[in-house]
Order: sequence, then C-alpha cells, then structure tokens
Amino acid sequence: MNIEILEKFLQNQQSSEIRRQLSEEMKKSKRYTGVRDIYFIHTDEANQPRLIDENLAEDSVKRFGDCCKQLKELKRFDREAKPFTKRMEDPSGQTYVIAGVPIVSKKAETIGMLIIEEGIETVKKITKDVTLNSIPYFLFSGLFVLFSFSTFLIYQFWVQRKVTIQVGETEETYQGEFQSMLQTMRSIRHDFINHIQVIQGLLQLKKEERALEYVNSLTSEVISMELPFKVKNPALFILLQSKWARAQNDKVDMHIFVNDDEQFTKLKSIDLIRILSNLIDNAFDATLVLPESERFISIEAKATQAKYIFKVENIGPTIPEENVHKIFKAGFSTKQERHGVPRGDGLSIVKQVVDMYGGTINVTSVKNSTIFEIEIPV
Repeated sequence: MNIEILEKFLQNQQSSEIRRQLSEEMKKSKRYTGVRDIYFIHTDEANQPRLIDENLAEDSVKRFGDCCKQLKELKRFDREAKPFTKRMEDPSGQTYVIAGVPIVSKKAETIGMLIIEEGIETVKKITKDVTLNSIPYFLFSGLFVLFSFSTFLIYQFWVQRKVTIQVGETEETYQGEFQSMLQTMRSIRHDFINHIQVIQGLLQLKKEERALEYVNSLTSEVISMELPFKVKNPALFILLQSKWARAQNDKVDMHIFVNDDEQFTKLKSIDLIRILSNLIDNAFDATLVLPESERFISIEAKATQAKYIFKVENIGPTIPEENVHKIFKAGFSTKQERHGVPRGDGLSIVKQVVDMYGGTINVTSVKNSTIFEIEIPV
C-alpha cells in the first residue's frame, strides 16, 4: 500500500485527484490480495472512528451488525495500535473475519489501521489448504525430531559406555600399580623387621658403635629409595618413584633418563602410565630371573618437536624372533601364570594405546638385552 496517498487524503479530503488516487490504490490492493474487502479506520478530530473503503463512502460503517458495539471495538483497536484478528457477523447474519495492522507515517506516527475482510468459508478453505500443504513439512519435522532424539540417545549411550570403559581401564591400571607398590611395601616391611632385630641384638650385646654403623647404613639405604631427580608430570613421577623403590628393594640396577622440563601433555596421564608401567613390569619380570649382580633396567622418556620417545631396556632372556609379533596379542605370554592369574595382556594394552595415538613400537631383542622403543607423534 502507498501510505503517502492516505496521508495526503487525510490532510486534504476535498481533492478529487487525491480521492481518485486513494480509491485506485485500495482497489489495486484488493485485487492483489483477493480479499472480500479492504479499508482503513482512523479516529477523526471528534475522537470518532471513521471507516474509509475503496468508494470513500462515509456511511460504509453500516456493514456491521451491531454498529455501535463494533465501532467501539474498532476504536479500541485503533487506539491500541496493535495487530488484531476478529470474527464478526454482518446484518444478514453472515460470518466473516477481519484482521488489521497499524499504519505508521514517515514521522513514525500511527495514523490509523489497515483492515482486510474475508468470509469465514474462505478462511476455512485457506486454513485447510495450509494444513494439507503443511502435512509433508510436519512429517519431515516429526521424523527429523525423532532422528535427532534417537541420535542424541545413541550418542549419550556411546559416551556413557566409553566413560565406563575408560574408568574401568583407569581403575585397573592404578589398581595394578597399587598392588605393585603394596608388594614392595610388604617386602620393605619384612626387611625392616629384620633390621630392627639386628639393631636390637647389637644393643643387647653392648655393641653400640656397631649398632650406630648399622643405622647409618640403613639411612643411606632409605635415602636411596627416593627418586634422585624431579619429574614435572605428577603421574609419571609417582610411577617412576614406585618402580625405583621396587628396583632398590629387588636389587635391580635401574637407570632413568627423563627430560627435566617435559610434562608430556599431548598424552593423557592414564595413557602415559599404561605404556610405561606395562613395559617396566615386563622388564622386571625378565630381569628378575637373573642373579642380583646381573639385573639391569634402563628407562628413557624424552620429547622432540615432532614426537615423544619412550624406551625401556632390560637384561634378561632373549625374545625369540618368531614371537616378536605375537607378544602384542592379548593373552600371549612366554611366562607362567602367577597364582592362577593369566599373563600376556600388558603388551597388548601398550599396543592399543600406541595405535590410538598413531605411534609405532620397535622391539630389539639380542643376547642379554631387550629394548622396547615407542615413538608417538605430537
């Protein structure tokens, strides 16, 4: 609608040219929309509602059944200046629907309401057509919502399952380390009782100097249980501390080389522990079959700009060449069961973790030396 023509009409209602232009504009809008009627309502200077249709007739308000009542409502709509829809009846008892929106001038002033009028049967037909045309959309929307909800449930189930698996693996790893530490502590406790008995016997024999020498030697041994350097990654520090204490207790010559300033943050702590704890435990199993004087384990953990490198070496039995690829299969082991507990899962866990990060494992086993070297790109 050309609102400027309506503004001109309200300012100069006597101009025949403006009246003609307004009438043509309203007829054109009526043809374009296909509605039964179209008109304006505005409040005049006497604060009365005036209805202006395409014929610009002043008595066109008589189309309403209850004229006064309807005019009051139209006046309210005009005053509130808000869009509205209303079901009405004309004097002949025929039902129709009117809908209106405020008309705003260039000065941002509301100058009236634009109203369209349509028969109820047409409205019902439009509603039916819209509903029928919307069925495919409703079906698609319903299926989409169902699909989205199903996807969400599947994703939730997958996340929960993955979390449960990871929690289980984490608990299993730390339980293993805890049991290893507990075994070490039991052994230390057993030795501690023996040491106390020796000191007690020396004191009973009045050999205080010998007892002092013995205590001093024990002090050195306790100090040797402490890891002689710091590691920035807390989980790695605890792991190496427990393995170092075990090595001292089992009389294993252990050497550890770790980058002082590296925290290995590109690896999850649990994955870092799963790699090194299993490799070191395997190294202990292999080297402990030898006499104390021959037991040896070397551990390296370093980082370059491109990768992490973990290397564990031990002196012990050679791995036969035909078994090098088999040792990473779950359940495969060249060792006997301990107390009915199956062996052979440690290296398969290592391989799973390394594969997950796109890394590689290289095994070198020659006489008196076996080396596991792992590289993980970062």
